[in-house]
Amino acid sequence: MKIMTFDLKTIYLIIFTVILAFSNAEEDDPLGVSSSKALQRVQLQFGEYFADKVVEMRGIRGQSQPREWTIVVNDERSQFRLRTVRVDAEKSINEGESSKFYPENLPIGFASSKKIKIDSTKAFEILIKEARAARIGFDYVNYKLRSLEFGDEPVWVLSAMSAKGVLLGQVIMSAYDANIFRTIWYYRGSRGYVKIVDSALDGLRKNETSDEDFPSPKINGETKIDNPIENPPPVNQPTPSVPSIEPGTEEAEVKPIGSN
Repeated sequence: MKIMTFDLKTIYLIIFTVILAFSNAEEDDPLGVSSSKALQRVQLQFGEYFADKVVEMRGIRGQSQPREWTIVVNDERSQFRLRTVRVDAEKSINEGESSKFYPENLPIGFASSKKIKIDSTKAFEILIKEARAARIGFDYVNYKLRSLEFGDEPVWVLSAMSAKGVLLGQVIMSAYDANIFRTIWYYRGSRGYVKIVDSALDGLRKNETSDEDFPSPKINGETKIDNPIENPPPVNQPTPSVPSIEPGTEEAEVKPIGSN
């Protein structure tokens, strides 16, 4: 029987290889760019106030951060008043005027870049927390930043995707204070069955109340009736009607029109 022997150097090399493999599996994409770095690159190249008003900011297939961002900003020098810029880890490219919105698709609003306190890295951490609570696993994230309707507060729309590109859930939150506006999760079963859990609907059901939830208060063991009627009329005895102060048309006096 042959006994395999390893020296100490070989054992250390095997352990190091295993640890390196696990760390690479959990490591973020080294070419990923956060939203804050993308905006900084745009401001450095095109000016400090170039990205003050953001119409839209998109990044796809983030693990955790996307490799490229497409940013649409307000630009008064362009005919459509909007301009598109693409930003990656190495460069930012001016794509020219954007005709994606005006006139058919009006922008929801213009998010103030100064109000973006929650960048894409922090938004990803919140998405992970919400997905764990919902027991949803995903492979990558699609990012979209826009403004809150009729305002300038920035809002994140994070879409959790499967490896096949199937939407598994979305988290919509404020990019200013991380307030979560809405979560939607899709639980897919066999034979195409999909269970949809939407906080906008399920949250309303939890908050629905009935009259039984608010019983009338009791005083000295007796139920208090709100707005009691003093001296109620006897049963089956009609209450006398009160004549109208202003007569109707049938009671009004009709005077002939006299000659001048």
